[in-house]
Amino acid sequence: MLNRIERMIWLSAVLAVAWSASAWGRGEFRLGGADGNSWQALVAEQTTAYVLLDADGGIVEEVTIGAVAEEVSVRFNTAGVDTLIDFADGGLRPVYIDPNDNLALSLKERRGHFYTASIYGHTHLVTDSQPLQFLIDGDPTTAMLVRVPEPPRLAGRNNPGVVKNNVMHLGAELPINRIRFFPRPGFEDNYLAWYEIGVADHTGPFWDSNFDRSQRGKRWYMVIDAALGAPNDPAFDILARNRESLDVVVDLRFPTRDLKWIAIRPLDPERDWEIAELEIYGEGFVTRTTYRTPIMDFGREIAWSKIRWQGEVPEGTQLLLRTRTGNTPQPNIYRTIGPTGTLEVSTLDDYLTQLDRRRWNDVELGYDLENWSPWSAPYEFAAGRRQVELPADLWQDGTPVLSPSPARYFQLEAILFASGDAAPRIDDMSLLFSEDPVAQEVLGEIWPIATQSFAAETFTYVVRPVLRASDLGFDRLEIFTQIPVERVHSVLIDGEEISDRFPPEIEDDRLIVSFDRLVGPRDNEKRIEVVFDAKVLRFGADFRSWVYDSAEPELKQQVAPGNATFRFSGDVVSVRTPMGGGLISSVQATPATFTPNGDGVNDHVAIAYELRDLESLRQIRLRIYDLSGRIVRQIANNTGSGSFAQTWNGRDEEGALVPPGMYLYQLDWDTDKGREVANGVVGVAY
Repeated sequence: MLNRIERMIWLSAVLAVAWSASAWGRGEFRLGGADGNSWQALVAEQTTAYVLLDADGGIVEEVTIGAVAEEVSVRFNTAGVDTLIDFADGGLRPVYIDPNDNLALSLKERRGHFYTASIYGHTHLVTDSQPLQFLIDGDPTTAMLVRVPEPPRLAGRNNPGVVKNNVMHLGAELPINRIRFFPRPGFEDNYLAWYEIGVADHTGPFWDSNFDRSQRGKRWYMVIDAALGAPNDPAFDILARNRESLDVVVDLRFPTRDLKWIAIRPLDPERDWEIAELEIYGEGFVTRTTYRTPIMDFGREIAWSKIRWQGEVPEGTQLLLRTRTGNTPQPNIYRTIGPTGTLEVSTLDDYLTQLDRRRWNDVELGYDLENWSPWSAPYEFAAGRRQVELPADLWQDGTPVLSPSPARYFQLEAILFASGDAAPRIDDMSLLFSEDPVAQEVLGEIWPIATQSFAAETFTYVVRPVLRASDLGFDRLEIFTQIPVERVHSVLIDGEEISDRFPPEIEDDRLIVSFDRLVGPRDNEKRIEVVFDAKVLRFGADFRSWVYDSAEPELKQQVAPGNATFRFSGDVVSVRTPMGGGLISSVQATPATFTPNGDGVNDHVAIAYELRDLESLRQIRLRIYDLSGRIVRQIANNTGSGSFAQTWNGRDEEGALVPPGMYLYQLDWDTDKGREVANGVVGVAY
């Protein structure tokens, strides 16, 4: 028996374990809004902090963390945020282009440039060439004047320095609809009567700068031949060509299109000519903008849990949010040709030196997959939207972080796609995490990894945790199954059946299993094995899973795919399905005849179907027709892969009961190949 002192020591140890198991270092990293880090300051000043919270959601401490830019993005001037993000009201959205703003005047703010490419290939940057500067200085009394010593038609060819492509790189792709240029007041006789206007979008095969020749597959502007009628650079789309214009002021208007380059070229000019101002106008939100945080260093391995945001994604626009995590300061690996003639790990400086020499075959930019995760799949915007009716500190909203943890470094990227007068917007964003992981590592594996049909299949899911004494431990496993599991056969912990003591919970899109708390080092590498029946309706379906403490259900640690058991060789948590086939299957109306008379029995018909192989939400429309072909009722629903049912209560669009008889129903949806339909018949009786 234990004596009194031994019992006290034992009790103290038990209490210490119990206290440490519940004392999560809960933290939040906040961006935007009234109490978050500034979106703009984060990328400009690279200073940021997170807060530690108590059990009531109060701030206990603010912790400053490091933030560093990705080395390659700094070298190529693409670090952080582009210049076309609007940070008004503490959020971010694309910049709106005012139709009255001359975009040529803000060229330098967008890191754009203005070059002249002559017939001999000589180039001049706007900052080095005073005549070009006159074109975009906002002063109509200064001009770029070009002397023509002899008309080209008499000389048989152009004089050197006369045939020039004046190319403006806008600094970004912008929605443009107007190009305007003119001579100085009082010098109208010098107007450009022979010109060609060419444009190119971001797909144009040009270097962004003549000083950065590292972009493989791209080039500088093509030299224009001195011959009469010589063609322009074929990479430019020619918007206008005029060999005898009578307009002193050229004012070219066209439907708004996204452009990155604009080129003005004289066509075999007969006399001296000048341009006082070259003006560029557009309208609408910038179509594509990107915000990327620096690499944030949290100083220790963090267990990432959930992410949520507030914002808006209007119809016709798109917002892609993705994350990545790592355990080294930089995600890239640089390789150059070494003494042996093979690619070897090198330094960034050596890598860039070879790029500057355009020795592309002698370098390789690799990704450190051992220490960094790839960018996650885009987060579903609706899933992570903040639900303001719920208490913020409870974190009952939000969506799990898709990037693996524990991890010390974190990076976020937002890509915003606008459409004319509509644009997505993010107001604020929060990340929930624990400073202390539940385990050093948790690996998961599913078997089989391929199915031959879309019928239910029996799967075995194995999880192997690596637990140390300092880890918090866990007593829940949550497996994302997309649709309800049809049956759970067994739940084993190290071969012992526990489902009789801990019945599994089957929810609409996931399976939750409970067990006695696993802690380290006692339970290190104890296998959790779950055998269940489920349908897989999407090719490459990812059965992601998380482990967590039931006392802190919002603090979840993602299970990483890996070798959880030697019995299986897949080391993955995704399942392949057969390719091809229809998007919708198993369509059935129940009951086949219903009686919408309000007696509570068979008052509705449920038209059930399975929707498969979808990566995102899609609109499914149900239409009810009478036998004459007239539409009686229409119902639309946005959904993803899974088993669903749409109901009809026997009423038309005005809410009146339809006459008894037979009715046709049609499900239809849009695909990349066009519109597809599924039909059936249902009866109405009274």
